[in-house]
Amino acid sequence: MTRFLVTGANGFIGRHVVDSLLADGNEVVAMSRSQADASDQGGQLRKIAGDVRDASKVAEAMKSVDCVIHLAASVATRSFALSESINVEGTRVVASAAASLPDPPSFAYVSSLAVAGPIPSDRSGGEGAGASVETGVTETDECHPVSHYGRTKLKAEGVLHGLAGQLPITIVRPPCVIGPGDRNLLALYKTVRSGWNIVLSKSFRYSYISVTDLVPGILAACERGVRLETLTAAGRSGRGIYYLTDPQAVTFVELAEMIAASLDEFAISRRRPLRHVRIPRAAGWFAGGCGEIVMRGFGGRVFLNLDKVREGVSGSWVCNGSRAEQELSFRPSADLATRIIETTIDYHQSNWLS
Repeated sequence: MTRFLVTGANGFIGRHVVDSLLADGNEVVAMSRSQADASDQGGQLRKIAGDVRDASKVAEAMKSVDCVIHLAASVATRSFALSESINVEGTRVVASAAASLPDPPSFAYVSSLAVAGPIPSDRSGGEGAGASVETGVTETDECHPVSHYGRTKLKAEGVLHGLAGQLPITIVRPPCVIGPGDRNLLALYKTVRSGWNIVLSKSFRYSYISVTDLVPGILAACERGVRLETLTAAGRSGRGIYYLTDPQAVTFVELAEMIAASLDEFAISRRRPLRHVRIPRAAGWFAGGCGEIVMRGFGGRVFLNLDKVREGVSGSWVCNGSRAEQELSFRPSADLATRIIETTIDYHQSNWLS
């Protein structure tokens, strides 16, 4: 029986990881800032409430584990300093604690496509042009993050490169993660039901991955992924890093049409036929600014803030999963349209579409 430590265990991805590990008969130490909604499962699950920046709590959670899956992160906080503290220093604390053990566990870090940055809309993909929208970014491409989130996750990866000689580390970079239990895509569902799809671009393309497929990919990386090298040794090889993605990149127009089709399939009413409306960038910045005020002033959950607008106006966000397919035998077990249908079923059963 393998013993796993999962940080960020109460998050959207974390809950799915924990459930999968327990279903396979593993022991799990689930660490989150709050454990109010967690429950023990036959002694297999141990819950620890604590912040990943708290070295004493991390040391307590780290005892006798065989593998660490580090998911805890800040996607959007009231300040950049707080985000950096959680994403960078939190990663440093957790990885350093693992590296200090006599028999260091394998360490899987869940990063993000946000570290790579977008593919500019004028990138043709010709020789010397780097990644193209058609092929997507690869692990050997230089990273040019445009958001605070992407920059802090890239800094966290730098911390891990520094510990690569002391700890067996593998990094996975998923694109936007959707699936059962995801509340971010729910906002798009609601606008589609109202008959409107408001977009900043009708042509930019985006990679997605369902949490249903992501979890097996994370576990494969933890078990048999190539390990990270120090930055000096790695150079631009990208060894020990994997993009886990659905091979089909879509525009927001195509994604909204998939959602509309899934609603129709289950006879979930829509107010009117779907219309796609591209708004000026200035309007996007205004909406993002309003979201920023809500987030910073009231601590509310927002779908759109300034960081998201920075990403949204910058180009296509497409990654290439070839390396993961070759080295991890990873490939989503269903296409994106099917995963959208599964998400629709979950939303409907959870009464989120009422």
